[in-house]
Amino acid sequence: MVHRTHNLLKSKAQFFILSAFVIVTFLYFISRWIEPLNVIDTSQFVLVEDQFVFNNIRDKTIATVKISKDCQDLSYNLNEYKAFVQEYAAKKNMALSFNYVITQPCDDTILNTSFAISISSPNSFLNASFIARK
Repeated sequence: MVHRTHNLLKSKAQFFILSAFVIVTFLYFISRWIEPLNVIDTSQFVLVEDQFVFNNIRDKTIATVKISKDCQDLSYNLNEYKAFVQEYAAKKNMALSFNYVITQPCDDTILNTSFAISISSPNSFLNASFIARK
């Protein structure tokens, strides 16, 4: 009788393990069948940083005008900022055109400056013209 009980427990355990394997396999194939065939890869849009760089340059250009104390400081700050962003854009394989004109005669309280900025890369071309004031 001991021998018979041992065989019965062994066959129940084997049945349980086999049943669990079949159920897991069945669920796996059902999940693969339900999964969409085409998953859209949106990572390429995140990797393209041209729009982000362009918006950042535009925003920091306006901030540079606002923090400048007078006309001489504005001219110096814009020259420094222009050199910085052109070097940054070159490292990112982008061609940057950063042109500005400080309205003459310059008023230290207004600092009226017009800008024309464009960035081109293998992926895109972005440009903007705007006026920044203190």
